[in-house]
Amino acid sequence: MKEMYIKSLQMIKNLNVKNKKEYQELVRNYLILNFESLKYISQTKRFRKIRKLAKSM
Repeated sequence: MKEMYIKSLQMIKNLNVKNKKEYQELVRNYLILNFESLKYISQTKRFRKIRKLAKSM
């Protein structure tokens, strides 16, 4: 599960995903966590904070 979390954050960083809608489109095409799982593991409800986590990686 942790590998999927890291992969999801890397996808956000590499593809410069700006919002929840863009991320949900990626979920359909790639094997990454859905948005609800990503929020749960990140322990935040805001996509901005998730983007900050991704950029810090």
